[in-house]
Amino acid sequence: MSKCCKYAKWYPHNWLCLKGLSIVFIVLFYLTLAHLIYQAISILTHPAFTGSTMWMILLGYTLSEAGVAIGFLTVAKILQALRKIKQAVAPCCCEAKATEEGK
Repeated sequence: MSKCCKYAKWYPHNWLCLKGLSIVFIVLFYLTLAHLIYQAISILTHPAFTGSTMWMILLGYTLSEAGVAIGFLTVAKILQALRKIKQAVAPCCCEAKATEEGK
């Protein structure tokens, strides 16, 4: 193991590979989407919000939450693309170790 990898394995971003991080961001996307739906239903059924006030509140909260959800999905898709590029250019060293052990 090189000197740069000696301590890098303890950093949190190295605990999961690109596939794991992609799955984490997809889960965050779906959680945010579920919360957006819950929030929209809560705003629409709240008795104190009527007329244009309800629509302004609904628009403000759901657009901000939708932006966060789209951000999570974008990061997940970027990580998936990076994983495909990394596999094409430089296969994972653990896969190389597994093939050496299999010989």
